[in-house]
Amino acid sequence: MVIDSHIRIPKSRIGVLIGKKGETKSDIESITQVSILVNSDDGSVIIKSTPDTTDPTLVLKARDIVKAIGKGFSAEKALYLLDDDIFLETIDLEGTKNNIKRIKSRIIGEKGKTRNIIETSTDTHVSVFGNQVALIGNLEEINYAKEAILQLIQGSRHSTVYRYLEQIRFQSKQRPLRIWKEPPLEED
Repeated sequence: MVIDSHIRIPKSRIGVLIGKKGETKSDIESITQVSILVNSDDGSVIIKSTPDTTDPTLVLKARDIVKAIGKGFSAEKALYLLDDDIFLETIDLEGTKNNIKRIKSRIIGEKGKTRNIIETSTDTHVSVFGNQVALIGNLEEINYAKEAILQLIQGSRHSTVYRYLEQIRFQSKQRPLRIWKEPPLEED
């Protein structure tokens, strides 16, 4: 039985999907055991299982990788989606063209500072492309990054968002320590 998925990516991202001499597309096909057909005219992509496809979920993973590339991620970052615990989530930016531009600038920050802080604090990858912000990470990390981005969209000060992210980073560093703490002694 052939399993397939149809998606559309921006024409400007087709070159990234295909890669130099077709290497990226070929690598994705090889790793996921699928066939990827790209229509350069309209950006449509068909992902099909092949006789070599041993796991039907590989078609869905390949679809998510292609989607991630279409949302502005490099192929290397998109390949993190091969991990069962890593997901892709998008946030749609709404408003006028100028408002969206302002929001995107707030999320990226000067010289990429804000995006970098979000990524390092939450251990996610963030792409700001078109009218969307895309996130790659595990569900908990994505939720933290999404909260920080939503705060920026709603107009929170960068310093407030940085404090939130600092708390998240501190909490995540404390978690492993809790495992090793001695349980409290019981009193007789």
